[in-house]
Amino acid sequence: MSENPFPIQDFLASLVEALKVRGDARAIAIVIEGDCRFECGESDFGIDYWSLYVALPVHIFYALSDDDRRTISEIIVETGKPFFASTPRDDLSYVVITPKIVSAGEEWREEAVRFIKGEGVTNQGRVRSDNIAAKQHLGLLFRSKAEITLFGALTRAQLAVAPLPVFIRIGKTYNRLEPDFVVVFKGLTFVVEVDGDTYHKELPAEADKRLIPLTYEGVEVRRIRAAELATDAMADAVVRDLIQFMSHRKESR
Repeated sequence: MSENPFPIQDFLASLVEALKVRGDARAIAIVIEGDCRFECGESDFGIDYWSLYVALPVHIFYALSDDDRRTISEIIVETGKPFFASTPRDDLSYVVITPKIVSAGEEWREEAVRFIKGEGVTNQGRVRSDNIAAKQHLGLLFRSKAEITLFGALTRAQLAVAPLPVFIRIGKTYNRLEPDFVVVFKGLTFVVEVDGDTYHKELPAEADKRLIPLTYEGVEVRRIRAAELATDAMADAVVRDLIQFMSHRKESR
């Protein structure tokens, strides 16, 4: 049996760094959220041809279409293959993305019954497969640790907040959008967007264009840099500033 061409964690860390250069947040999410392993598929003329198997949590796997998974696999192969130039007896042939089978315990039947009754059913965080909401916290979906940290600060401030809600507006065009957060404050509605980390590569102008159906209705957008959300204390300070801003807007109405 052939030994792995690289320690798997070393390879994944290097692969993610390369994907950061490409700015591909979707592929990064797949790599870091999946359980990854190398498998040697075949050997020919002294070269071992390897596949990288990536087992994803079920909610992430099925948030992707067949075309999404095929495209991501090709991107990971294209990005990972150059690393194998340093080990000429090995090559990366395929990336196989699968759903992950987990130990269910005895409660899975009860959870299925609750789902049938409509309990816990949500369309939150499932719209934009180009920027997957891969992280779960308190039964909700998020795209990054920065979003989870901000959510904690918003709830500690006892604000009414919806993370990754889905909005649909049908007119001359069909608009389906998913802001990072919607906050309702004393009768006013605000969108809060997180910018500037691995998972939020969208330019502010692109995000503003995406949110036009809401801004046309008078919803104001506030942008927060992920670097400002590195700790709970920093996030609390950001939220205090946000409350001050929203209070000023309420007084000016």
